[in-house]
Amino acid sequence: MKLAYLLSAVLAIIGTTRNSLARGETAHYSGELEVEAAAEAKQLVPKSDYVIELDRTVYHDVLKTHDMVFIEFYANWCAACHAMSSEFDAFAKAARKEYPQVAIARADITNVEYLSSSYMVSMLPELVFIRRPAPGATPEVRYVSANFTKSELLDYIGRGWAIDKPAGDYTTLWCTPTNFCGHLGGLIGEFVVYLDKHFNRFDIPPWAFMAAFVSVLYLVGQVLVGYLARLIRRKYRAQLNKKLDDAIQAAANGPSTPKAGSKASRQGSATKRAKSKTSKSD
Repeated sequence: MKLAYLLSAVLAIIGTTRNSLARGETAHYSGELEVEAAAEAKQLVPKSDYVIELDRTVYHDVLKTHDMVFIEFYANWCAACHAMSSEFDAFAKAARKEYPQVAIARADITNVEYLSSSYMVSMLPELVFIRRPAPGATPEVRYVSANFTKSELLDYIGRGWAIDKPAGDYTTLWCTPTNFCGHLGGLIGEFVVYLDKHFNRFDIPPWAFMAAFVSVLYLVGQVLVGYLARLIRRKYRAQLNKKLDDAIQAAANGPSTPKAGSKASRQGSATKRAKSKTSKSD
């Protein structure tokens, strides 16, 4: 039932999207892309000497060399990101002096799909604070709740981060955006973007394409898990039946008797001969 329901959902998503495109939404969606492309070409969020621009390689290097990292996720087409860029740059400049041990970084979600997928960015600008509680420990990830002002962000990296709980809480730090779960999520995000660019022939919106891809991936996983489960059950039943057959065969044959020439048989013959000699001498 689950497989049928999910398959129906995938087909419904694809069918609905294709019908929407047929009604003329393709032109609207393409127009939005053109506006975003023009904004990216003509208006870029200003760079700063106090902010590290992240890609996947730089991100992993920064995470290895710093116990505390503060990241702003932004995009050049995001009006709020432009409006707050000067405040963030002022914060980064002040943090360089007051908290030199904290790496202040920024990631453009349109260029680093790996990071936006790892941290499941849902709004812009998104602020994230990463803190390693002890050397070699799993870094804690907090989504910053402080207001986007220089003073509040400085207070946050000083000690204000304590008001926010780490993503996943302390009991599940084995699965956070900074380790295996985040790495896997980032790779899946990059893979979906690659598929969207090279195989999305119907110009399906990225959210619908990703939903369809994840649903298909889930279906394949369910089929594989079910197939492996059947193989394991079949093997277990075969072993159990073999044990039952052996037990039934042993019960049918009755108690075992010593074979001719065996040690027990020779000892029995010797005992009989000894008894025979004793009776004759009597």
